Amino acid sequence: MSNSNGAQNDHQQADNDNDDILHFEESIKVIKHGYFGWGSFHPTWLQCCNHRWWLLLFIFLYGFFAEVLVSGFTASVVSSLEKRFILTSAEVGALPACSEVSAAIIGFIASYYAGLRHKGRFLSIGALVVGIGSIIFALPHFFVGPYQPIITTSNYTDLCIDKPDSFADQVCNIIAGVPTSSRRFYPIFIISQLIMGAGYNLLWNIGYAYIDENVHPLSSAMYLAIMSSVTAIGPSLGFIIAATILQIYVDTPKSAPIGMTPFDPRWIGAWWICFLSMGIILVLISIPLFAFPKYLPGFEKYKALRKDMAGKNARIDHEYGIKTKNIFKAIKALVTNVPYMLIVAGNSFEYILVSGFGYFLVKIIETRFYMPAYQASLTTGYIALASGTAGIILSGIIMKFLKMNGVAAIKLTWIISIADAIAVLTYFVYCGDLPFAGVNRNYPDNPLSTPTTLPSPNLMSSCNSNCMCNGVKYNPICGIDGVSFYSPCHAGCSSSAFNPEYYTNMYLDCSCVNKTTIPLRPYDALGGLCRKSCQELIPFLVGLTISLTIMSAKIVPITEAMMRQEFLFISVSESQRSFAVGFSWVFLRLVASLPAPILVGAFIDQACVFWDSNCSNKVSVCLVYDNKAIMYYISGISLFIKIASTICFFASWIFYKKDHSKPYEHDCSPEISSAKKDLGQTATSANFI
Repeated sequence: MSNSNGAQNDHQQADNDNDDILHFEESIKVIKHGYFGWGSFHPTWLQCCNHRWWLLLFIFLYGFFAEVLVSGFTASVVSSLEKRFILTSAEVGALPACSEVSAAIIGFIASYYAGLRHKGRFLSIGALVVGIGSIIFALPHFFVGPYQPIITTSNYTDLCIDKPDSFADQVCNIIAGVPTSSRRFYPIFIISQLIMGAGYNLLWNIGYAYIDENVHPLSSAMYLAIMSSVTAIGPSLGFIIAATILQIYVDTPKSAPIGMTPFDPRWIGAWWICFLSMGIILVLISIPLFAFPKYLPGFEKYKALRKDMAGKNARIDHEYGIKTKNIFKAIKALVTNVPYMLIVAGNSFEYILVSGFGYFLVKIIETRFYMPAYQASLTTGYIALASGTAGIILSGIIMKFLKMNGVAAIKLTWIISIADAIAVLTYFVYCGDLPFAGVNRNYPDNPLSTPTTLPSPNLMSSCNSNCMCNGVKYNPICGIDGVSFYSPCHAGCSSSAFNPEYYTNMYLDCSCVNKTTIPLRPYDALGGLCRKSCQELIPFLVGLTISLTIMSAKIVPITEAMMRQEFLFISVSESQRSFAVGFSWVFLRLVASLPAPILVGAFIDQACVFWDSNCSNKVSVCLVYDNKAIMYYISGISLFIKIASTICFFASWIFYKKDHSKPYEHDCSPEISSAKKDLGQTATSANFI
């Protein structure tokens, strides 16, 4: 009997020795792959960077500059691209949709295989790809030729004077082929967006998981909040920076035509500088990202703590991501998790607004409240910076100090979603339409003089019938009666002079301008569209600020709910963490982000009441919109989406409460018990932050 016990003890001792060897080999593996550096170059003095703070910093920089580019710059230059390359809003809206296609495909595959692979390398490649795509986006500027908003030939005039019968044909010969030649660069923009989407998507699919697995579980919310703050800070500063750049003439260092300022509707800013500079920066950021190891110091400890937090919900890790055939099992494990899928559905509704209206927000403000592009971009930037940053940081702090788990996070989400839906009601305010002769207001010599939408635009009237305006290019002017005209010719103006006080042309003897009730002035009209003050702007901006704050506050709890093991470990194991987040991003891109910009662009085009046309009578750029129609499209859809997302978040919370018990009730192994003890000892310590 003693011999039997001795043999059993020897066998047990051998097993323990084998376990020690395995643990030792695993530690050697972590140490081997734990250096900061490139290839064999990982000197000791660089190892200070091998820390979660430095990892957070460089991922933050990647996300920040990517957001400046993708969400800030791209949205700020919508109207510039439309005018420069003769594109409709639907065509411009298709550009981010192309980005979502590549993001969905590449993100789906990359997030699956990145589960057990080197996430830092994936992020580095992503930054490099986004940078290259951004540089490609700027290339059309260097090949399209100089911008010609004004015809400068000696035999051209847009005044109401006698013109030869062949005047219209001469103008068409001058501008022949310009719209066609500009539009041929559209495929380059599409290719660029496909490239940028493929790289940008890796930041969120893999970046969240890379940060989460290398920090203390109770500090994860704070780290994710800091990382998520780039979704507010990046676009905001992108809008602000773009506002400055858009005040530079597109063909800089060449000067703009005399009298043309950023307030002129024909003005186009140097949009290409945004993309060229940001592309170079992102290429440089990819270099330090490539140097981070697969696992940072403390990875194994944090992994054990996460398993402990999962409690009895923890399942066996099948190590999805090693074999391709397991991808369908991984998908099934996710789609059968009802609370998780409801979160994804609610998040998808939110992203219809983020991707659709967010992309056109600058243009919407520019159109609805009659601002030049740079002012609309600046206004959007300041609001997004303040509200977005406040919402994300505040929600992260609340979750950290209240130590919210997944179910608490989703409860917080649906509660603040109700307030978000209420704030959207302020979107229903709008400014009245700007009077434009022949479009929404008849000429003063006609009986109808109040604003209206005419059956069809008609720029001709008895007051300009002898001016021979056929072929005159768009050059809007503002009459002293507050009505805008397509050109001086259409206003019946027979002479002009440069006004240095206003830095624009002033026009005289304008037969179509109503001067009967207006005090005598030294001119009848000034160059540019009429400006209109709008008191409705303030309540709209207040509501927009509140809504953006709440939307930003939902980013962290939604991400935390999807990432937390006590919420997902029912069907998502350690190796599926990046795939779980990646799957949600793929879903919301296909359902929301892909169609949203195209649909919103189509709605904006539908609200256009006057399209400019070139000599071949092909529609080019929209000149006048129906503001009331835009208001109904934007506000109605926004309210519906907010209600739908709130219902999804609430249902997710109900399902989770009904079907699952609380975490921290099950110790899976001695390792987990030890980790649980360690968790209690360090929960209030600052050394894991």
